[in-house]
Amino acid sequence: MRDEIRRAYIKVGPYQPILSEYPTSNSKKHPRYFQPSWFKQFSWLEYSPSKDAVFCLPCFLFNSNPNSHFGSTTFTHNCFSNWKKVHDGCNCAFLTHMGKDPNSLHNNAQRAYVDLMNQAQLIKVSLDRQATQKISANRLRLKTSIDVVRWLSFQGCAFRGHDESSGSKNRGNFLELLSLLASYDEKVGNVLKSAPQNASYTSSTIQKEILQIYASRVRNVIREEISDRKFSIIVDEARNKSKKEQMEIILRFVDKQGQVKE
Repeated sequence: MRDEIRRAYIKVGPYQPILSEYPTSNSKKHPRYFQPSWFKQFSWLEYSPSKDAVFCLPCFLFNSNPNSHFGSTTFTHNCFSNWKKVHDGCNCAFLTHMGKDPNSLHNNAQRAYVDLMNQAQLIKVSLDRQATQKISANRLRLKTSIDVVRWLSFQGCAFRGHDESSGSKNRGNFLELLSLLASYDEKVGNVLKSAPQNASYTSSTIQKEILQIYASRVRNVIREEISDRKFSIIVDEARNKSKKEQMEIILRFVDKQGQVKE
């Protein structure tokens, strides 16, 4: 049996249904039935309602060489339902199956069961750690891009360069400022250097999206500040060097303190 299949069984664990009642044996003098308290005493037990019998999950998964020994087949390929032998003191069938020898078939299977379970947990922890590190790196990359966009926009600087290729001497303010921050902060430098192409957060599209978010927040602040106060609109239009018409809209209002703001 492959470890992937074993891990799937281990993840689910032994089937231990708690029923309102269990089938009773045919003995009229001493009727017996399975007792759910045995699940706590023997965690490896697996109960089959259809067969009214129990199995040993670790032995089923790891005992690959069954023989005529009591502990190797009765609880794996066959099934056990002789409840009378469970209450047989030192000769309890469950204890006999486990064996007194630390290297009994059951104990070896139990160790293999626990080892694989721990291994699966270690793999999950490792994957969770990698996912956490990836999320942290993505957040730092995005935060750095946001900081650069904010600084450039507040200073009224251009973002893009004429040549933004890796061999360019001047890749534009945005990329050059990112490189400057990376040279002073090792963490920033590492996440930018190791950034995947689909999550670098430095493309022109990302820059525009960040700007749009800032613009939306600024507009909301202006709306709240003006509220229902009187205001005027000043419109100015001019043609730039490329002969494109550009329009500026200025809002002029009086704030709560009676100060004129634009």
